[in-house]
Formats: sequence, structure tokens, C-alpha cells
Amino acid sequence: MATIDPHRGRRIAFHGYTVLVSNADGTLREEAGHGLFDYDTRILSGYRIRIGGVAPQSDTSASVSHDFWVAHLTVPAPGRHTSEWNLPQDVIGIELRRRVGGGMAERLRIRNHSMAQIDTTLRLDFTADFIDVIERSTRRQHGGRTRAQWDPSAATLTFDHRARRGHAVFHRALRIRVINADSHPTRAGHRALTFPLTLAARDEWIATLAYDSLVDEEWRTPDLDGLEPSSARDVEREQWHARRAQVEAPHHVFARSFLTAADDLFALRAREFEQSPDAWSLNAGVPTYTGLFGRDALTTSWQAALLGPEMLRGALSRMAATQATSDSAWHDREPGKMIHEMRRGPLADLDIIPQHAYYGTQSASSMFVVALSEYWHWTGDTNALARYRDAALRVFEWAHRFGDRDGDGFLEYDTRSSRGLKNHGWKDSDEAIRYPDGRVVSNPIATSEEQAFYIVALQRMAEILTALGEEQRSEEFAARAGELKRRWHDAFWMPEDGFYAMALDPDKQQVRSIASNPGHALASGLVPREHARACADRLMAADLFSGYGVRTLSRDHPSYNPLAYHLGTVWPVENATFALGFMRYGLHDHLDRLATGLYDAAAHFQDHRLPEAIGGHARDETPVPTVYPTSNSPQAWSASAIVMVVQTMLGLYPFAPAHVLAVVRPRLPEWLPWVAVRNVRVGDARVSLRFERHHDGTASCDVIDKAGTLVVVAAPPPQDASAERETWDEVLARVLMDHAPGRLASALRIGAGHTP
Repeated sequence: MATIDPHRGRRIAFHGYTVLVSNADGTLREEAGHGLFDYDTRILSGYRIRIGGVAPQSDTSASVSHDFWVAHLTVPAPGRHTSEWNLPQDVIGIELRRRVGGGMAERLRIRNHSMAQIDTTLRLDFTADFIDVIERSTRRQHGGRTRAQWDPSAATLTFDHRARRGHAVFHRALRIRVINADSHPTRAGHRALTFPLTLAARDEWIATLAYDSLVDEEWRTPDLDGLEPSSARDVEREQWHARRAQVEAPHHVFARSFLTAADDLFALRAREFEQSPDAWSLNAGVPTYTGLFGRDALTTSWQAALLGPEMLRGALSRMAATQATSDSAWHDREPGKMIHEMRRGPLADLDIIPQHAYYGTQSASSMFVVALSEYWHWTGDTNALARYRDAALRVFEWAHRFGDRDGDGFLEYDTRSSRGLKNHGWKDSDEAIRYPDGRVVSNPIATSEEQAFYIVALQRMAEILTALGEEQRSEEFAARAGELKRRWHDAFWMPEDGFYAMALDPDKQQVRSIASNPGHALASGLVPREHARACADRLMAADLFSGYGVRTLSRDHPSYNPLAYHLGTVWPVENATFALGFMRYGLHDHLDRLATGLYDAAAHFQDHRLPEAIGGHARDETPVPTVYPTSNSPQAWSASAIVMVVQTMLGLYPFAPAHVLAVVRPRLPEWLPWVAVRNVRVGDARVSLRFERHHDGTASCDVIDKAGTLVVVAAPPPQDASAERETWDEVLARVLMDHAPGRLASALRIGAGHTP
């Protein structure tokens, strides 16, 4: 089977806010987008090795871990092969090790693989352009000046960059320190170092360099001990691997993709912003999405909660801390709104773009409330509900004052910033929302999925308030959710299509384009049961379902492009949400087809890692899936999508305050005879389960082991239309009342979808 590399041969290493993008031989070329990036700034843009004036070739190049990379290079040994001591295959071997994080640590080990002494020179050439990670060209948009300085006594080469715009000052620097070397370096020109090499036969030469990054007038330094395997970082990763949820299965792609996703999420931690080891802050993706992306962090954390609550705990903390308290048109900021994006590159720091703290999203605000509820479901931490209660309520104050622009109850968005995003919905590219004839829809716009997120947030706020003993106020939120739910269907339903409109335009007319947006309403439980199958059928029709996943836009639409960001690609994160919707309504055949498509796609990618977005090409068009050209990989919410699909197939849903784990009619496709999931944390309990497939696709569930107080109960899908079995509400009423005080049981029933 083909192995697809989304990075097209580039090597990626990353840790925290530091990302390295290089050639396989370790060289960096500005024009190829290579570089060592820190805090969204390319601090090292060019790197070249020469031995005796000759560039080495790469023989081996591989990642040891996400932040640790090794290459083996060779250069022909100098001299004519005329004596008995010289052989045609004689080479100089170079082992290049790099570990990133707080800059980069580098070790060069040069070996003389010949029987004769070699006298030559090693030359390292550097350039540092300090451009922003989001710049697509090598021309620096923000101006500024870079100075290079060599300190021979400290064996340190420093590139110092300063720029100014109005009162804003941008100051970054790169410091290249020769920590140790078997010969003394000298500067060649302004931007190169040379080392004399005298290597006896079979001899070796070693040097260690540190690439330090200056941010906010403080030097960030790399971990030099990390150049050896089994460093403190490696030990920490193995310890987390042992305590997180794990999956076993006979299907290699299924098992391996889960392992890769879990490791990617651990590696994507933005440790610079973590206040404790049990509250993670995640980068959205590499190489270009470092920093806080609000809806990415929240979506990832609730989708991947099966692995543990650390991501949810950290996301809630950072989002509450950055919630808007003032108004700014430039930043599309309004009081109570949650952050969309925070960057630290020169364009943001100099206020050329508003992304230093940009609020142009609706999704993040609703998602904060949903994520808080999910965190409670997994942990039973009622103190967290109290801690974030006011932040959650401010979301609805924002929605009332600013989100609902015409007072009809639905959320519309517009942009006030001259450099802001046009679209503030789930699909935030400027071209994403289009009429059926291809025209771009003008703002303000009310997209179907943003209403779904908001209505669920209202419902979850009712749950939170009930849990905190505020029943009267809870009833107000539940009533608003119920009313909007009914009005949503009437406003967006297109009976002749058996589907929902993409959006409402400025005149509140339906934007009748067929797209993936309504799939989120299935997962949210907004779709009436009698319309759920028609909606799911439409999502899985050939014009939307590529065979690998649901496209963002129908291929019959005139604007369809299989490689356009939101006009035809397949997003794993969306598709995991759709899988949840299929399970919610008991649409297991749809779930089987979708899960099979996603895993068949994953089978084609390196380490079975799904990239940010897959091309929308149909399976019968091409023997392999395609990739959106500038996809980040790993991407946090593509990793969380894999975790979410596993949880959905197994039907796992926690009610930690009641010490209950519901197993909602688990389903395994034909290619997956059994699955074991171990070390699932629900509150203070842990449980391991084994699922065996029956001939009809249903699966049994057996408890392998359990520690702590936890009841595992079978339950039907929440909105299953079948009248032959006990309903979701009946199961919840029976089970939760037995295991939780009345108020908590009532709250959990609201959060699980019960509407009085």
C-alpha cells in the first residue's frame, strides 16, 4: 500500500512553540519554506554544511520522536585513490542529531571511514530572516534590520533582529553557541563558521551547538541532554503512555492510528503556557499552527477526552483567562467572546494583523460551555463548574448583545476588522459560504452549524446550573434551547432536498448549497428523529461522501474543488462529529461506512496519521487519497478525530458524577472482530473493556478489570427511533437516580439530551 507524506519529503521536528522544517539532509532553504521557527518567527532560515567545499548527501534521515531527528550523511574522502591506503568507497561520515524545544540542540559527529589521515575543513553557513510563519514568500513584510555578531571568546554567533511600527517594537534574536568542539571555530564572512578537521584513520570529531531563541528579552535554551535517547522527555512520554487509555485490536490500522493520535496529542503540548502537568495547552498543528487556537483547543479536548481529562482541563483554563472583557473592532473583540487565535510572530506583535489576540469566531464561545460540561461528565469535578460558571454565563451575555444582531434568536456574524476573517463560522475561509450558483454570500450570515453549537451550549448551561443548585435559572436556559431547536428546523429545513440549508443570508433567506454543515446538527441532536435518516442519507450520498469521508461541499456545486480548503476537501475532525451524530440516532450502517472510509484513508498515510484535510477526490477516481496541499500534520483535531471515532464505535459515554459509564449499543464493522480498550478514566475510577463483534455488527461488552466505584450499563442511542426497546431517557432515569443524588441526576439527564 502507498505511504503518503503530507510534507512531501520535508522533515518536521517540534516541541512546544519550536518547530524545525528541513530537508532530509538537514539543510534549510528559505525558498522551500524551511527553517527553525520559534514563537511563530523563523529564527534560522538557512543552514548548509560543507566538508572540503563539498555538500554531503543524505543516506539515512529519520525521526526518533516528534522532537528528535537524526541523519547520516556522507562525503567522498578527499585525495586521489592511487595508494594502497585509499579505496574508491572511502567516505567521511557525518551523524547529525537535532532536538528542538526552546530553540535547538545539535550534535555533529564526523568519522573518517578510511585507512588514511584526512585534513580538511568543516563549514557551516547560516542565514536568519525573522519572517512570520504565516508569510508565504521570502520577502519580509514587516521590515526591520538584522545584525550578525561573532564573539570568539564565547564561540557564539548572534543574529539580532529589531523592527518598529509606531510605538510597537519587535525584537528577536538567534544565538548559536558552540558548546564544545574538537577543534576551535572561526568566523568566515558574517554568517558562517569553519572548523579545521584533522582525522586519523578511523578517527572521529564531535561538536555540540545550541541554538538559543530570544523572546520577550529572555533567552530560551534547548535541552542538550536530549541529544541522547531516554532523556527526561522520553521518560515522561513513556510514563504517560502507560497511564492513558490504550486500544488493542487485530486490525493494524485501527490500533496503530489510535497510538499515533495519542502520541501526537502529547507531542503537540504547548508547554510554555501550562501551569501544571495535568492541565495541557495544545498547539493546533505543525508546522504553522502553533499558539492558542480557541476552537481547535476546545474541540480537540472534548473529542479526545477518552485519553484523559488533561486536555480539557488546560483548554478551559486558558480560554477563560483570555475571554474578552472589552470591545475592539480591529480584533473583532466583544465582551464575553472567546478567543479565536493568538500568534506571536512579527506581523502580530507589530499589530500589522490582529492575530496577537483575535476573536473572529462564534464557535469557540459555544464550545467553551460544551467543553465545560464534557469535562464534568468525565471527571465529576463540580468545583470546576463553579469556577467557570461566570465565564460560561458571559458567553450568553455576548450572544445576546453582539452575536444575535437582529434579535431573532439565531447567531449571525460579521467582521469589523479590516484584516479580520470574513467568516466566523466553522468554515472560516473567506470563500467558504456560497450560494448554489457560486456567488459568495455577503455578511451578516447565520450558518446552520453555529446555531447547533449555540443551542447545545444553552442546553449544557442548563445542566451546569442545575448541578450548581440554580434550578430556576436552569429552566430558563432549557426553555430557550427547546424553543430555538424547534425554530432552527423550520428555518433551515429544505423538504425537497431532505436536508438543511448551509446558512441564512443577510435577508434570512436560505443559502441552499449542499454542504457538510448540517452534519453537526445530527451530532448535536437538533434534527427531529423523523428527519434524521434523510439527513444522514444526504450526507452519505455520492456527491458529498468521497468514499474516505464527507466533503465540505457537494461535488455538484459549481464552486467545488477537491483541493479547496472548505469547498471540497474532507476534514477528519468534522467526520468524527458526523460519526457521533450517526451513533446518536442509531444509524449504524452510516457509521460503519463512514468509519471504514476514514480508516481506509488512514491506511495510506505515514504512521496512519490523518492530515489536517484530505482531498475530496472520489475513491473511484484515484487509487490513493489526496491531501490538501498545505495541510498541517500532525494536526490536533485530526488526531482527536481518531480518538472520537473509537469512542463512538464502542458507544462509550461517561457520567462521572453518578459513577456510571454508559455503553451505547457498540458497533464493530466486519473488518474489526474485537477491540479491547484499557485504562479508561471516569472520575476516580478506571476500567478496561473488551468488545466482541456478532454476525450482525453489534458487539458484546465485557469488563476486563475495574478499579474504583463505577457501574457499566448498556444503553440505547439517545435519539433512537425504535419503540421496541427501553428508551435513552428511561435508562438514564433508572440508572442515574440509583447512583447520584436527585440534583446531579437531573443535571446529567439535561446534558445527555433530555428535554423536559
